[in-house]
Amino acid sequence: MSIMQYLAIAAAVICLCSLFVFFLKIIKLGKPKDLSEPSGDVAKGVAYSNTVAMMPQNKESAYLHLPAYASGMLFHIGIFLSLLVFVFSFFPFFNRWISGADKIHYIIPCLLAVSSLCGYILLVRRAFSTDLKPLSNPDDYISNALVSTFQLMTMLYLLMPSVSAIVTLYYLSAIVLFLYMPLGKLRHSVFYFSARYHLGFFYGWRNVWPKREE
Repeated sequence: MSIMQYLAIAAAVICLCSLFVFFLKIIKLGKPKDLSEPSGDVAKGVAYSNTVAMMPQNKESAYLHLPAYASGMLFHIGIFLSLLVFVFSFFPFFNRWISGADKIHYIIPCLLAVSSLCGYILLVRRAFSTDLKPLSNPDDYISNALVSTFQLMTMLYLLMPSVSAIVTLYYLSAIVLFLYMPLGKLRHSVFYFSARYHLGFFYGWRNVWPKREE
C-alpha cells in the first residue's frame, strides 16, 4: 500500500473511534423518560419515525421543496456509495475489476457524478437562498463541500485508477473528510439514529405515531 492509503486508514480509524465515543455517550444517557401514562406503541413509533415519517409528504415543509428533497436523497446515496468504494479500494481484486473495460464499470461513476452535482447544487442553493443563508454557518458549507468533493474524487478514482495524481487526490479528500467528520455537523451520522429513536419513542408513547387513519 502507498503512504496515502496508510494515512487514509489512520484518518478513518481516528474518525470511527471519535464517533464511537459519541455513540457511547448517547448510550450512557439511557432511554428517554416520559412520566405520562403510555397510550401507544413505542416500537411502532420508532419504526414509523425511521421510515414513513421521512417521506416528504409527512415532513413539515419538504413537500414544498421536492427538487431539493430529491437532491438530498441522491446526495446521501452518493455518500454511502463513496464510503463503500473507499473500503473496497484497499482490496486488490476491486482495483483489478475497475481497471477493466466493461461498461458496467461506468454505472457507479455516473451515479456519483449525479450525487456530487446534487451536493454542489445544494451548496450553492444554501449560499444564495434568502431562507437558508441566514440560518447557515461555516460548518454547513465546509461539510457539504467536503462530502461533495469526496464523491467527485471517488468518481474520478473509479474512472482513472491508474493516474497517480487522481489516486493521491482521492485519498487526500478522504483524509480531510474523515478528520473533519467528528468536529462538525457530519457527526449526525451518529446522532441521527438516536434523534429518530427519541422522536419515535415520544410520539409512539403518546399514541401520535404512526398516524391513525381517519
